[in-house]
Amino acid sequence: MDILFVELSDTASDCLSRWWLCKDATVMASGTASLSNVETAALEKVNAPARLATVVLLPDSEILYIQVEVPGRSQARVRQAAPFAVEPHLTENIEDVHIAIGDVQSGGIVPCMVMNKARLESYLAALEQADIRPSVITTPSMLVGTSTELYLIESGSSITLRTSDQLAVVAPEALSSTLPLTIPSETESIAIRCVGPSSMATTVDRTLDPGKFEHVEIESIEFETLLGGVTDPFGLLNLQQGVYAVSDSSNSIRQNLNKTVVVAGICVLLVSAVFLIQGFWAELQAERLREESLDIYETVYNTREVSGNPVFRMQERMGARVDQRSRWLVLLESVVATTAGVEIQNLDFNETQNKMGVSFLANSFQEFETIRSRMEDSGMRVEVNVAEQQTNRVWARITLSTP
Repeated sequence: MDILFVELSDTASDCLSRWWLCKDATVMASGTASLSNVETAALEKVNAPARLATVVLLPDSEILYIQVEVPGRSQARVRQAAPFAVEPHLTENIEDVHIAIGDVQSGGIVPCMVMNKARLESYLAALEQADIRPSVITTPSMLVGTSTELYLIESGSSITLRTSDQLAVVAPEALSSTLPLTIPSETESIAIRCVGPSSMATTVDRTLDPGKFEHVEIESIEFETLLGGVTDPFGLLNLQQGVYAVSDSSNSIRQNLNKTVVVAGICVLLVSAVFLIQGFWAELQAERLREESLDIYETVYNTREVSGNPVFRMQERMGARVDQRSRWLVLLESVVATTAGVEIQNLDFNETQNKMGVSFLANSFQEFETIRSRMEDSGMRVEVNVAEQQTNRVWARITLSTP
């Protein structure tokens, strides 16, 4: 099957975009074109159908990738409970973000992508204007799956560091200070795959101390090689979930009607055969719904005895996860509270490394430098991952740690 991969770097429909046409995990053609001409450019290269299955890659800097523990015995219940587990990691209102979840892994760990709804909708509008209807919307870092290797993926003016369970987007000049912190200190060998120009591998090699990181193998690969490892494009973690899910337009109205009639007929027969008395059926249904609610409650609290307001209890339980990093939040609030115009967008706390990632908007670089100085004066180590001008504000991502 022919799959068209399109990389977006901007929300403008006339922006230049890289594209790759793959067949059976092999890149058949590639190029660069304006978004509205990508499909035409791809179809001119090979003999392919008039409409291609498309995978759109958004910048990694647009998303927050986290892995959370979500209680539940089925995919449906996991999806219902996922927002409660993700919310403590956000500084935005939960209603302002879109959460896409992947398959539940061993131990109940669920990978999640979180993206601002307004930003996602601006990309969707650009795709619609260019007449591109993607089957999957994800990011380049999601192409590596759950590989145990460390990937460095160059994308525009930033570099994405992707491990099996987390990712970070940093500026090239911050790579030397960030990369050593990402590599495990164990002597077991680990591979770093540099996706981009060969000069990236050379830079990485110079960054790492040979005596300390002699167990690290560095390899430079092309982006096409990364695409070649994607054997199931439709299994990638997809932002098109929930209200943004793609409807199946391949079925006609008649086919859908026939399916509805068949399902309705089966339901009528089953209900008629099992529940002969309407009142008895209604009582059983009410009891079943009550048991399902208690099942969900039990997965969270390990008891079926409901006391107090269960919604408040859920909030208290999720809030307990913030207690261990409350000193970080109090210190961060004291630093930015007196600075006008600062808008914190995301917080990501790494319990293992005792670090906190912070994304925020400032009115100017001078204000950004003021915030950084105050944090350093408060006894924190500040690593600047990204600091760039966006329209009339400065967007920055920093990592805080203790000396």
